[in-house]
Amino acid sequence: MQRADRIRRHVLERYVEPARSRGDETVSLIAKEVLRDLELRGDCAPSVCSALCALKLRKDNDLALIREDRPPSKQSTTTSFTYRILRRSTKPDDRRPRNAVRDLLGAGKETFAALGGGENWLRREREEFYGVTGDAVEVGRHGGGD
Repeated sequence: MQRADRIRRHVLERYVEPARSRGDETVSLIAKEVLRDLELRGDCAPSVCSALCALKLRKDNDLALIREDRPPSKQSTTTSFTYRILRRSTKPDDRRPRNAVRDLLGAGKETFAALGGGENWLRREREEFYGVTGDAVEVGRHGGGD
């Protein structure tokens, strides 16, 4: 078994499945803890970080990466990852197909709250993009200032 597969399997069994069974919405991992669990040396941190940020880990385990805290080296023992646990239906009678957009519902909630809400953020971005000032003219539906 390749090291990356071993890391992903360990993360699933030790962190993701227990968090999912508890009903947690998120799960956080620190590279140092995974290294320690697997009895790997610190110079294996790049392998652990690569496995933890890989799309394969997220797709195979229904996770959405919502936060990475990395030092400038990008692959350190202090690197941490936080994932949103996307819910899989366990009911056999629930035949609705998965909806990737619905699975991500609320994924940016904390980020937008920290920025004053999604609408405020969007308004500020538009103002910055268009260079809107206090004397701006409202643009009508057809692009004119009427």
